[in-house]
Amino acid sequence: MEALLYCGCGLDIHKEVIEACILRGIDDNPEIIRHTFGTTKPELQLLIEWLEENDCYTVAMESTGVYWKPIYQALETESKYMERIWVVNARHMRNLPGRKTDVKDAEWIATLLRHGLLEKSFVPSMPIRDLRECARLHRVFVQERCRYVNRLEKFLQAHGFKFSSVMKDILCVAGRKLLDILQETGRITAEDVEKNCRRLRRPSEEISAAVCGNMSSAECRLLKQLLHKLDSAQEDIASILEDMRLLSQPFQEQIAIIDSIPGFDEESAIEIIAEISAAPQEHFSTPEQLCSWGGTVPRNDESAGKIKSKRTNHGNRYVKSILCQAAWAAVSVRNSPFRAWYWSHKHKLGEKKAIIAVARKLLKLIYLLLSTEQFYRSPIPAP
Repeated sequence: MEALLYCGCGLDIHKEVIEACILRGIDDNPEIIRHTFGTTKPELQLLIEWLEENDCYTVAMESTGVYWKPIYQALETESKYMERIWVVNARHMRNLPGRKTDVKDAEWIATLLRHGLLEKSFVPSMPIRDLRECARLHRVFVQERCRYVNRLEKFLQAHGFKFSSVMKDILCVAGRKLLDILQETGRITAEDVEKNCRRLRRPSEEISAAVCGNMSSAECRLLKQLLHKLDSAQEDIASILEDMRLLSQPFQEQIAIIDSIPGFDEESAIEIIAEISAAPQEHFSTPEQLCSWGGTVPRNDESAGKIKSKRTNHGNRYVKSILCQAAWAAVSVRNSPFRAWYWSHKHKLGEKKAIIAVARKLLKLIYLLLSTEQFYRSPIPAP
């Protein structure tokens, strides 16, 4: 079979080693040139020089963990490779038939590249990648803070303080004041409750019965450590959020468009831009393709007329998580079309499937609004 590309290179990337293979020629017996490189920056420069010496300017690699990223960035800085770097999905390559067991990975990647059988994965531009790294780190910090809040709740419950029984948020203004008193004095009295919990709707006697008590000095030190961890986590979240806003300055118009959709706020709008880019129509030809990449489309697992599974496809887990959170918020908005759709389909689909369907609708809407540069307008309800 005649190749479509005269010269191409396949890279098999490992943690410490890069196996490179160049195939040159258009017939069935191309010239094979192999070399092994390290993954340090000097070694990456040697890789680029080796490619230039062999007049090879089209490179393909698997998206293996995070190990492909420094290699992609090094090749991206060279203008010759800017539009000729192929990052491909390993699952797609495994599904292609015809591979022999004795063919090395790098050679197989180069073979598929020469015959035009590879599909490029979505790799956003450098500004979006920087924003994505920041947004994902922000998400990690938020999850860490949630873990510390849960640990604090268990600690208080273990010592007989039932803050969560009388407060929705144990770190609300009143709750935090009582916790500060507890860590400093080792006790909470009825007078402390009367002074600091005036704005709570619960009767002061009920709050006192739930939170009043004593702690030993050792327990106070542990409580102090937990509160210090929470304060530190909150500072980290605030700091990374400022970095997110700074990196998202070039995309303010797109963020405002997403922010206009029910269920989204500025923070979640920045996070979704960081994942799908500010112009998803340039990378995905249809909204359905974007939804499939985002993991919100049920797969059609059917054989002999029998449906085996309708679980959603594996996709970008960050996009799916952001959209599901936004979907829950959207169905809570009064007079929202998403709320009406959710409640009309919940009993048929079930709670989780209905939320995934709302998330898919939100992603399609984002695609269309960003493509047309229009803000969301709530439909006028029928009289």
